[in-house]
Amino acid sequence: MKEVRWERENHDVTALVAGALSRGDSALTELEAMDLFAAYGVRVVRGQVVTTLAECLGLAARLSYPVVMKGSSRTILHKSDAGLVITGVNNEEEAGKAWATLEERGRGQLEGILVEEMIPAGREFVIGMTRDAQFGPVVMFGVGGTLTEAIKDVTFGIAPLRERDARRMLDEIRAKELLGTFRGAPAVDREALVATMRAMGQMALDHPEISEIDINPLLVDQQGVPVAVDALVALGNGRGAEAPWANRYRANTANLWALFHPAGVAVVGASNDPTKWGGLILASLLSGGYQGRVYPVNPRADTVYGRAAYPTVAELPEAVDLVLAAVPGQAVPGVVEDCGKRGVKACVIITAGFEELGPEGAAKGQEAAALAAEYGIVLIGPNSLGTMCSWHHFYATGAAVLQPTTGPASFISQSGSMGMQLMESAERQTAGIGKFVGLGNEALFEASDLMGYLTEDPETGLILTYLESLRDGRRLLQALDRATVKKPVILLRGGSSEFGRKAAASHTGAMASSQPVFEAAVRQAGVTYTTSPEEFLDLVYGFSYMPLPKGKRVAIVTFGGGWGVLAADEVARNGLDLAALTPPVLDELNTLLPPFWSHGNPIDLAGMFTDKGEPEGAVHAVAPCENVDAVLVLGVLGIVSQPVRTVAAVQRLRDEYGLDVGDVTVPDVGQYQEREDAFIRRVCEMMEEFDKPILNVSFSRMPKAVYDCGCRYSAVVIPAPLRAVRVLAHMARYRAYREAAQASEPWL
Repeated sequence: MKEVRWERENHDVTALVAGALSRGDSALTELEAMDLFAAYGVRVVRGQVVTTLAECLGLAARLSYPVVMKGSSRTILHKSDAGLVITGVNNEEEAGKAWATLEERGRGQLEGILVEEMIPAGREFVIGMTRDAQFGPVVMFGVGGTLTEAIKDVTFGIAPLRERDARRMLDEIRAKELLGTFRGAPAVDREALVATMRAMGQMALDHPEISEIDINPLLVDQQGVPVAVDALVALGNGRGAEAPWANRYRANTANLWALFHPAGVAVVGASNDPTKWGGLILASLLSGGYQGRVYPVNPRADTVYGRAAYPTVAELPEAVDLVLAAVPGQAVPGVVEDCGKRGVKACVIITAGFEELGPEGAAKGQEAAALAAEYGIVLIGPNSLGTMCSWHHFYATGAAVLQPTTGPASFISQSGSMGMQLMESAERQTAGIGKFVGLGNEALFEASDLMGYLTEDPETGLILTYLESLRDGRRLLQALDRATVKKPVILLRGGSSEFGRKAAASHTGAMASSQPVFEAAVRQAGVTYTTSPEEFLDLVYGFSYMPLPKGKRVAIVTFGGGWGVLAADEVARNGLDLAALTPPVLDELNTLLPPFWSHGNPIDLAGMFTDKGEPEGAVHAVAPCENVDAVLVLGVLGIVSQPVRTVAAVQRLRDEYGLDVGDVTVPDVGQYQEREDAFIRRVCEMMEEFDKPILNVSFSRMPKAVYDCGCRYSAVVIPAPLRAVRVLAHMARYRAYREAAQASEPWL
């Protein structure tokens, strides 16, 4: 019998895996799995497989009772379910009984009995690896044991895991207190956990034949060291290196600029009818102030909107930078080929009716993609809403005239309707959108391509994206990871419930459906993620027009106590802190506010809005405080309209109901409005002066969400306190992520 092993270094893992595959095994034996783990530096329990009872008794004595006995089999993967794990074997007599029981339950499928030392029961974790169809190897960490799948207190990360990725995962489980000192036991060795998690990912990258790995439980010994006591390593067919979009044509990204800054544009399918897409796009272009050359293309019209029309792209007087095509589906490949022969840089296919119509439509889209790739054309769509760049007064979208003002946000969207809705909302709230591209069906160019361009674009301060489906998740993650080091990325996803995937042999595979993995991927890349269109817009306003908080300490200035209490609760729920106000700040507030003010944070103004300037003074008192990273102002804006509404109600009592209400003096509405405008200006000035976000929640509906006062930052108004707190929380988390990311290596 071989020596009892603990540290198994320099094992030939490649030969071990190859040997199992050559035998046609679907998994490594548990002892082989332990050899694999030990070769990657993972601490494993001591033990050995024996084939006779005499060997069993001798080994148990050397390990010291109590021991664990398990059936060793290449065909039975889940030994606990088959009753092939017996713990707490305390002496030779119990070992003999356990031996007989295991042989009986194994029914001739056992190669021997695995005898292992028994780690005392305590904290149990699970670490595993599975392969996602989009993102490749995924590592799981969480609370382990027999109830792992019921508790589902787990988190995921995409391999390779950086050290900071693994450390973040440790803090993401709900039961993270188990990692500290617990019931007299020492804290868990976090370094060992991090090393084990990273090793799982590296095993998967080194050996694509490994389809799944599961260590459950990973027990913590009396010194706080995590030890693998149970292991499953499932084998696949060697196609572990996923290529979700293997048939993708090579996209020429060098000409992406043509989508936003074209010197000349042709609209193929241009029409004098503004209800048609070709007519609407041309109308939007001409009415938006675009200064470049515009050519209508329509073989059945001499002029469109008074401009000379041309029969084909080939007959244009010049090779334009961009073609927008709104033609029947069967004509699309011909238009793309004309663009290639004419030297057009980019082509946006507005036409629908491709992938959404099934295989025949998808094939037509791929025909257009192949032609575009051959000629090096940037092909967007089919089924694209269009493109726009407000910096260039270039508005070329269909379905509706969308002409938002300039702003730092650039927006890429797979959905035309969602892109249209969000841009219309931003335009109505006076929030600028700098660039937009409707990705459509992504026959050639996908979100990752545009993400890379916008990351380096000096006009783009933050990137917005709406996604429903993924072409290549791993490539997207790489693009996101590179982007968020430089600028925020806000991602709204729809259709997430339809991405479920059921796996397989392990606890990890059973819980790693695509949506949790997707959320883990964007979290790992530092993306600000939401599934709510309302929150998406709140985040756009906050990230676009306010400075990032330097920390997570929030001062709340509230017109009424209730809102302050609710906001304080939400601060705690979102990992923020209520700022501790310094004595000088308290002294200043004491001179400003009545004696019955709250004397703490939240700062309750108790409804004071007099000529003394309580709201303005309170915000100015806390904004420069060194303990404050962000200020939340509740209910000050919008209160100006309340006296006017009160007077109107009194007048109705007199005029409609004939009640004697005495003389009613109508207040000077202009005076109230002037004070509100002055407050907004002061907020903008203080953000610039102190470089801290000051976020407003209005008492009643305001006409806009963004108020530009000519300063570096603009005042942002959110309609509800809890939504505003969540905006600040997202901004604080991104600031912390970016600082950590800039100090470490990129993902790939």
